[in-house]
Amino acid sequence: MHIAILDTDKLYTTFAEAVKTQAWLEQGLPTNALLISGPSRSADIAQVLAHGVHGPRELVVVLV
Repeated sequence: MHIAILDTDKLYTTFAEAVKTQAWLEQGLPTNALLISGPSRSADIAQVLAHGVHGPRELVVVLV
């Protein structure tokens, strides 16, 4: 399980908006920046597709 605690004053509509607002192009990405997407997809040698193999199976988001 992955638990993310987010400050609602620091939420952005898009990743591009966050990059621009936080001046990451000029200053570089912060060391604690995380980009969370949906569950991973992977296939074994027999080409059997499996979802959520890598990373957490659950995401809990707490808005503060």
